[in-house]
Amino acid sequence: MQKRNGGSPGLSKLTLGTVQLGMPYGIHNREGMPSEESSFELLKYAWEGGVSSYDTASAYGLSEIILGKFFNGKQPLITSKIHLKPEPHADGNQIERTMRGLIESSLERLGMRSVPILMLHNTDVMEHFGNHITASFRKMRHEGLIGQAGISVGVNTEAEYRILWDYLRDETYEAVQLPMNVLDHRPLVNGCLDMLTGAGKTVFVRSVFLQGLLYMKDEELPAKLEEARLPLAALRELSERYGVPLPQMAVSFIRDLPGVHSLVIGAETKEQIKDNLVLIEGPAIPERLREEIALRFREVPEKVVTPLMWK
Repeated sequence: MQKRNGGSPGLSKLTLGTVQLGMPYGIHNREGMPSEESSFELLKYAWEGGVSSYDTASAYGLSEIILGKFFNGKQPLITSKIHLKPEPHADGNQIERTMRGLIESSLERLGMRSVPILMLHNTDVMEHFGNHITASFRKMRHEGLIGQAGISVGVNTEAEYRILWDYLRDETYEAVQLPMNVLDHRPLVNGCLDMLTGAGKTVFVRSVFLQGLLYMKDEELPAKLEEARLPLAALRELSERYGVPLPQMAVSFIRDLPGVHSLVIGAETKEQIKDNLVLIEGPAIPERLREEIALRFREVPEKVVTPLMWK
């Protein structure tokens, strides 16, 4: 698999999401969490298939441990994330100590001396502690505990972007991960992707299949996602009319956006990785189809495109 032009060194166009290796995950997950042996087989298949970048987090159950065991002696580009819960009146020193402890714990699980990319996992803390967190990220990077600092955008809401906008532009944060797909265009509509591109950030996009929702048939939809029925039907209609399989449409629409460097897609089986490798190298979609997607799904209800609201 060819590497993506630009972005962090060692980055592949497909970043394997590994939350599924550490815990059951996804609304359309039918396989459950694989065994350690199955996880190693899956990682081996991805690694030999050219996938050089992997996404994990301290909150993903056993994921970091699994990656640490498998990649012992290898040099993948691993992105991990830390979740912060500061006390209401925490100062900069307390923030730094907490972050250092979390990073060192991740390093131990991963069996690494430095995390290539480390992101903040929960962005709500930036409203009150953003300056302290940013200063600590700079210090950890200077010490070599991390290669690059980043932010993982959580829910794409206007409120979240109001908190994050200046930090996303800050040179401290060289990498950004955000959710985006054929139904969720919010980083396009609000100008975030253009801003990140202009600032030279490495951009990872997750939720390309909206945690599997794009694959679901009408009869599989839970009652709380009834509003997804019409947009999903519209997607299927476009797929049929243009003769482009829905999975390829979903991948190519995001993959070919200017400024996007890698798609974070998880898998529970080797077959899924094989399919995703084919999709990531698949053809571009017709420009007319791209225009229709941009027009028809510009304002899909937040409840449909925000997994946090499904619970």
